[in-house]
Amino acid sequence: MHSRKMAMTGLLLLAGVLAAGCGPSQEQLMMAKALSARVDRQPTYTESAKFLNRYVVKHDRDYVMWAMDYSSLCLMGGNYDAAKAELLKCFMDIEKRQDTDKEKAAAISNESLKIFKGEPFERAMLCTYLGILHYMGGDYNNARIFCNRADMADATTEDNMEDFRHDFRLAHYWLGRTYLKLGDEGNAAVAFRKARQRVPRKGEERELVSLRRAQAKARVKRMRLEEQSFEKASGGEVPIAGAADMSASPSMAEMPATLPGGGNGGAVLQVATGLDEFLSADYQKQANLILIIETGAAPIKYLVGENSAMDRIMRNAYQERTVVVYLDGQKAGPAFQMVDMFHQADTRGTSEKDRVQITKGITKSILTRIPYVGDIASMWNVQADHRYWRLMPGEVHVFAAKVKPGTHTVSVQSFDSNGRLLPRHRLTRHHIPVNGAENIYFLHTKPEADNTYFPDKG
Repeated sequence: MHSRKMAMTGLLLLAGVLAAGCGPSQEQLMMAKALSARVDRQPTYTESAKFLNRYVVKHDRDYVMWAMDYSSLCLMGGNYDAAKAELLKCFMDIEKRQDTDKEKAAAISNESLKIFKGEPFERAMLCTYLGILHYMGGDYNNARIFCNRADMADATTEDNMEDFRHDFRLAHYWLGRTYLKLGDEGNAAVAFRKARQRVPRKGEERELVSLRRAQAKARVKRMRLEEQSFEKASGGEVPIAGAADMSASPSMAEMPATLPGGGNGGAVLQVATGLDEFLSADYQKQANLILIIETGAAPIKYLVGENSAMDRIMRNAYQERTVVVYLDGQKAGPAFQMVDMFHQADTRGTSEKDRVQITKGITKSILTRIPYVGDIASMWNVQADHRYWRLMPGEVHVFAAKVKPGTHTVSVQSFDSNGRLLPRHRLTRHHIPVNGAENIYFLHTKPEADNTYFPDKG
């Protein structure tokens, strides 16, 4: 319902702009381009990062928000050094930057007046990225430190969410790999055990049932349109060369062992088929190809309650729920979900800040009803802070396997919540080098991902 309201509001605003005879400015268009990079079919990562950097260098109260989005663009574009450098600055800002005047102003007025430092799960993801990037650079001690910081950043202290403390599983996974590099198999086993644990949140099953129903209904319509599209493209007076039939949507169990045009196989030497095997120290020590596969987009923060004094977070709309990896056209195995950002957001609990905001919203409503005072109270802005990390992924899945050294083709097949193939979300990357040591790559799925390029590793 909320998303429909948002869509309707957007249409009304657009209609107002068009009726007024004006359109979006060049800066607004560039901003929209930058902030839609996770779903954009023709992304311009470098240009978009350069555009957002003009907001980063201002270093105002929104700095951390801009720096997070800028770093995401750098990661998606393969500029890991720039992402690491900005994330480090961002981390130091969160840790040390203070502005007492802004904090006081936000305490009695609009929360957005204070310096933005992100939600706990956003800070956890920031630290996890830093842990991974330090790990990729061979700095295992700092990788360990940042993965531990990620765990602590997300460790809610709210009593009503005690079961969800220390559950940022992606950080535990990389902490386990880091301990293996440091020769500490005991702590590695502990970290992998924590990465294996996932406590369902309240309402999760109900949400999944609703999602499956909606995606099944949408799939029927989508496949019908795909059939019609292919018929027109291939059966017209002038058939379109290379037109592909995208109407097939098999289940994961029905997927072929070899994709059309696949090789003879043999590239995968060892691959895990279950989570317990995957999250074992023995298996992780053997893996030399690790794919960090990001799916979907960040949860959306919006305002609710009396006088918009509270914020809520809802799951973003994306179809991918499971991913399976093929190597050189041969089925290799599943990538395992290591973090669901909406799960992390929805288990943060009710904080003292939330309780203060509720009080402010109710107080304003009371004061606006009092004669003489009401006019002044109506101008009191008690809105919550609705800033958030817009280019963060919705989920992160990890594939790890022992692979023959050489140059390979990686194909990521995405499936919806019913386990049905999403043919337009296929992600293929050619000429991926794998040597005897570790080879780590970031990938992110989206519609028509095969029409984009794979960035350089460095």
